[in-house]
Amino acid sequence: MAKQRITVGYVELTQDESDRLFEEVKKSRGIDSYGELQSLMEDYDSTVEEPVKQPLKEVLDEEEAPEEPAQQGLRYINIFNAIEADESYRIEASNQE
Repeated sequence: MAKQRITVGYVELTQDESDRLFEEVKKSRGIDSYGELQSLMEDYDSTVEEPVKQPLKEVLDEEEAPEEPAQQGLRYINIFNAIEADESYRIEASNQE
């Protein structure tokens, strides 16, 4: 089985993202190849879900707010059928910078 990068809507997934999506869809749809996955994704679209970056110091009293790490959450890619109500997928995005 040859791996390939999958395109969903206007987003070309990285190889890691394509692999994660393949594993998710393989479980739910029983597909066997990346070609089948790409064919299935022709009817799907995707959005990128950015982490909410609201420092606790803005929410809590500054003295009560704990120190926060630089990384505040993960970026996800939501993949959904753009034509009909169908199963949707949410995978972790590779580039978290």
